[in-house]
Amino acid sequence: MHTMTEPGDLARLISLMETCQRDTLDVLGSGAAWRLANWQRHKTSLASLVKFIQDQLLTSRENGYALERRGRVSLESIVVRELPHLFCKGDIEIATATLGGLV
Repeated sequence: MHTMTEPGDLARLISLMETCQRDTLDVLGSGAAWRLANWQRHKTSLASLVKFIQDQLLTSRENGYALERRGRVSLESIVVRELPHLFCKGDIEIATATLGGLV
């Protein structure tokens, strides 16, 4: 993780991931939502969940962009706008590029 965590980070990240999974199902369908559902295996550990997100940032980037275009929650928007203090500069750069359509 990039910097010190704050109280409530894990609960906030879990809430955002639940929203992201719902939005993914709504916008991209069950296949993408099912793959994303693997995040739930990591929800007892902030470090593990952050690592899961980091590992996903370079896969299915068009999904993050599609969610962004519809104003929905994506892994990238979590990294850039919601909890950037949990991620390193490289993660934020990748996520920002994806949100901008550089997929």
